[in-house]
Amino acid sequence: MITTTSIIIMVIQIAALIAAILNWKKYRNTKEKYFLFFLVYIVFNEIAGFFIGGENLYIYNIFTIVSVSFYLFWFHQILKNKTLIKCFGLVFLCTIIYSAVTQDFWGSLWVFPFIPSSIIIIVCSTLFFNNFLNNKKAINYIDSQQFWMVTGILIFYIGFLPLALTWGLIDLRSVSFRIIIMLLNLILYGCYIKSFLCLKQD
Repeated sequence: MITTTSIIIMVIQIAALIAAILNWKKYRNTKEKYFLFFLVYIVFNEIAGFFIGGENLYIYNIFTIVSVSFYLFWFHQILKNKTLIKCFGLVFLCTIIYSAVTQDFWGSLWVFPFIPSSIIIIVCSTLFFNNFLNNKKAINYIDSQQFWMVTGILIFYIGFLPLALTWGLIDLRSVSFRIIIMLLNLILYGCYIKSFLCLKQD
């Protein structure tokens, strides 16, 4: 079902992708280069969800797997705590296996991974800021692509965690739920856009 909220979210996602494409030369040799391909997938995923229609829950199950896996991969690239990130990856894999065994992949939304994956991403983001604030680069945080990306990711998952914890009690069609999801996405992709626009030409 296409709603105003979903259209707004798609618009900000496309805007982030455009910003990533236009500024590609500025970050193509960095560890953030993978975000371009991730954003291409995100936009494609949303478009596919629209065209498939109501029976599209498996699209979002795939999105959960891909998005969390991508964030773990990226955090593994930029953080020093490699072993911890690998352990988080194993935990997330266990949640996916559990969901695959206990839930229908095609007809139901895999809610079980929401809570552990949100906590994992929040911990990884916190580790980043702990390292970042102890680095001289923090002085120029406004021009730090990683800073803006992690800021958006952290705010999104801090806001999403309470929803994950109370998912079964939430009316997913309510105006309040849609507004919260829309605001979280606006912050996330707004920070992505900022991360691409803050880059300076080498």
